[in-house]
Amino acid sequence: VIIEMVLNHTSDQHPWFQESRSSRTNPRRDWYVWSDSDTQYKGTRLIFLDTELSNWAWDPVSKQYYWHRFFSHQPDLNYDNPQVREEMWDVMKFWLQMGVDAFRLDAVPYLVEREGTNCENLPETHQIIKELRARLDREFPGRMLLAEANQWPSDLRAYFGDSDEFHMAFHFPLMPRMFMALKLEDRKPITEILKQTPEIPELCQWCLFLRNHDELTLEMVTDMERDYMYDEYAKEKDMRLNLGIRRRLAPLLDNDRRRIELMNGLLMSLPGTPIIYYGDEIGMGDNVNLGDRHGVRTPMQWDGGWNGGFSPADPERLYSPLMLNPVYGYQAINVQSQKRFDHSLLSWMKQMIRIRKGTPVLGRGSIQFLYPANHRVLAYIRKLGNETILTVNNLSSKAQAVELDMKAYKGNILVEMFGRNIFPRIGDLPYLLTLGPYQFYWFKLRRI
Repeated sequence: VIIEMVLNHTSDQHPWFQESRSSRTNPRRDWYVWSDSDTQYKGTRLIFLDTELSNWAWDPVSKQYYWHRFFSHQPDLNYDNPQVREEMWDVMKFWLQMGVDAFRLDAVPYLVEREGTNCENLPETHQIIKELRARLDREFPGRMLLAEANQWPSDLRAYFGDSDEFHMAFHFPLMPRMFMALKLEDRKPITEILKQTPEIPELCQWCLFLRNHDELTLEMVTDMERDYMYDEYAKEKDMRLNLGIRRRLAPLLDNDRRRIELMNGLLMSLPGTPIIYYGDEIGMGDNVNLGDRHGVRTPMQWDGGWNGGFSPADPERLYSPLMLNPVYGYQAINVQSQKRFDHSLLSWMKQMIRIRKGTPVLGRGSIQFLYPANHRVLAYIRKLGNETILTVNNLSSKAQAVELDMKAYKGNILVEMFGRNIFPRIGDLPYLLTLGPYQFYWFKLRRI
């Protein structure tokens, strides 16, 4: 069981903040970041551009400004205060003693503020994480920390430390480039960002994802790339939020089963541990009429009955309305109905997961990109020990032929991993494959 813990901030309704704001002499005053002016830390970017005008907010009770990196109702904790660090460890310890296996630590780059910096990825932040990791390893060996840090790969690398900070970290820059590569029908966005991704300690791992509970973030792309993504994936203004796109996987891909399968194939064959957002395994839709990020957080659709099997409560008491439209509504898309059919998306996803779990090279193996003349085809070799996998992906809406330089593997045959069909032996000449629109292959190399 992995749960989320927000290290960076609390609610402004939290008892700590209520005490802190009550008086400048309150013992918890220094648990948050207060100032008489809003001119400090000018080099800090604003994250929620759609709703916030500043990282400082005026508090009418205490007549000072308080610091917040996200919403103004989420004041940042002051990690320069040892009491805060100790209290947050106590919170973690409570859940660890309850049996939690791991934490997804939210918003970790922003824990510390320093004048003259952008207040992200500071050395003091890494020291705090090292302290937490040391205590975790000492008191709860075998538990895990996962970093939620929307940063460039070069900055993310530091969060692994020397295997003494996070065990895992989300690879945010890769995700939008997978969608970009699909629209461009060009492998370059994927190969380029993975070439920029540094090596990490052997005991650490990247987490890969296609969608999550927030917007599809476009922070780690150029302005031109962001405009392109908006034009292609979020033509309507209400599909956009902050610097991102608030849509689920199936609607992003026009509910095209071929593209959904291709993107999941990439997710499960590129280096890292795949994370699947709930509902994407059955092709759930989104509700862009709901505010903020709520459009991608509608109730899970378990069956076609009352409240989609999510709850026996009165529908008006649910945290969010159910999806009701004829394409993505719970009566059309649900777990129960897809369990009945071998060719449903859910059944296909289960097969993918079974194959991946039985193929360690896809989890821990090295990657070597092949660069055939056809840029619409993304091909790579995964290797671990004596095991070698070839993955070939057609990013195009049209059938493609590709010739791969495979002479280093001369004498091997290719065994397609889904149907166990055998393809011709590799020789000296370029290896020719043809792929249908958005088709992909996973091959196991076998010497005979």
